[in-house]
Amino acid sequence: MKSPRILIVDDYAELRTALRRRLAAEHWEVCGEVSGGLEAIEAARRLAPDVIVMDLSMPGMSGLEAARKIREEFPAMLIMLMTLPGADLEEAARRAGIRGTVSKLAMNKMVTGLHALLRGEEFHDLSES
Repeated sequence: MKSPRILIVDDYAELRTALRRRLAAEHWEVCGEVSGGLEAIEAARRLAPDVIVMDLSMPGMSGLEAARKIREEFPAMLIMLMTLPGADLEEAARRAGIRGTVSKLAMNKMVTGLHALLRGEEFHDLSES
């Protein structure tokens, strides 16, 4: 099975770097990194990733809005939305076609969630640990 191509979208470079390193440990290919929602839409068109890992709160366009637009164009594209723990996001994410939500503070759950998405399952866990 080929390594999934992952696009990372977050306005904090430090988080993108940490996430890239964690995904590389799983032998997954990070095909791109961008810092905002509009850039995510363009990168999805240009790079055709298997999965997008995207922050919820970004300047300009939220991750939820960007995800809706991406899903309109690419209904099969997998999106994992990251946010801070405790956010009441799961239902809004599902309505937007997002199949995964995870806390930015739980990188171990990020990997578990991505494995679930790649198996065709949903994964929603916004707890800290």
